[in-house]
Order: sequence, then C-alpha cells, then structure tokens
Amino acid sequence: MTTDWVQMSKPADFSIEGSQVEVSLRDGRKHRVEVIEKNSELVLRAFVVKQAVVNSLPTLPLTIWERNRSVTLVAFRIDRKNRLIAECRVPASGLTPEEFQFYLRTIAIEADRLEFLLTGRDQE
Repeated sequence: MTTDWVQMSKPADFSIEGSQVEVSLRDGRKHRVEVIEKNSELVLRAFVVKQAVVNSLPTLPLTIWERNRSVTLVAFRIDRKNRLIAECRVPASGLTPEEFQFYLRTIAIEADRLEFLLTGRDQE
C-alpha cells in the first residue's frame, strides 16, 4: 500500500525535498523530518543533536527516558551513529492529510524543542 504523503504535505509551512519535509516553526526556526514508507506505515524521523553533543551529556540517556515518558506521539533514541533522533510511526491506512500534517508538525516541534533545550540553538 502506497500513501501519497507528498500530496498530504502541501501547506505553506512545509517544504518538500526528496523524502524530507522541512517544517517552518515559530521565530524563524525550521526542522527537517524524513518520511520513510515501510509496509503499511510511515516512519517519520527527525535529527535532534549530533554525536558530539550526545557524547558531551552523560545524563542524556536519563533525559531521553524521562522525555519518552511524557511525550506520547514521539519517541527519542540514540541511533547507531550515536546521534539523538526523534521518531514517530504512523499507520498509513485511512490517514487523512490533516492527521499527517499534525504528525509532521508534532515531531518537528518536539525534536526542535529538545534540540533547543540541549544546545540553545537551531542546528539545521
């Protein structure tokens, strides 16, 4: 089953390039979300901070664990390259454009918020 996520990403605050959607946020900040089609779901993935930041924060695993307990749609994890990423899995069946846009904005906002809390700036 293929979902036409590109068609569902048409609002003015989204800019699409390949498999990525750049979401414009308040105060001129932006955050990129990668869209990966897997079987009957869409996996939304956003970069939060690079390896150097992860390595410099020894309490980051506890921070991520606490964050994952309080955020319901987005999960944070350290990937194989030792970067912090945000991830959201969306069932494709019956997905409306409004729902998809909500998921895109939510993961972008949560990833950007944690990025700012950890670094104080916009890394993109």
